Amino acid sequence: MHLLEAENTQELLKSEAKNNQYIQINSEKSRKRVIAEINKRYAVVKPDFWEYYKTRNVKEQKAMLFYICLRCYKLMFDFHFNVTVKKWLSSTQSVEPFLYRMELSEISGRHQNVNNWSQNTKDKTISVYLRVLKDIGMLNGKTMELKPLLLTDELMQFFAGRNEFWFFDACLLPPHIKNSFTS
Repeated sequence: MHLLEAENTQELLKSEAKNNQYIQINSEKSRKRVIAEINKRYAVVKPDFWEYYKTRNVKEQKAMLFYICLRCYKLMFDFHFNVTVKKWLSSTQSVEPFLYRMELSEISGRHQNVNNWSQNTKDKTISVYLRVLKDIGMLNGKTMELKPLLLTDELMQFFAGRNEFWFFDACLLPPHIKNSFTS
């Protein structure tokens, strides 16, 4: 993270892409791609977000990274709100890859670049999204049942203080919890 906070960030990142001191990825091309993604995620929030992030435990950091991914990647946001949250609010609170394939099919109809993806790329995209949900504890990998991502009061206050109440919905939190921070 110190590379992103330095005044000469771009120089340091170029050096990292060449020298592989921190990232430890063999291929320079892969390092450049990873660095571009890190840069993208870092830039989507204000610097104070990262200061707060460094003070949190691993579980809270994962929730914060999930927030960043939802803000950074439109496809992930669409998967989450058009499929996951919708299923959570229905009588069946479980998901299956087929539901995300249907969503991806709808997106493909609107976006030619997604339509041109191979089936392998589409399947991998869905797999990565579901792995994120499992990793943060929102999805039971065996039963495919959804669970709310419970945030500490302090972390909820952090997001409420930034008027990011939509993230409470993303975490599948009950309305009364969200409402306790909006009043």
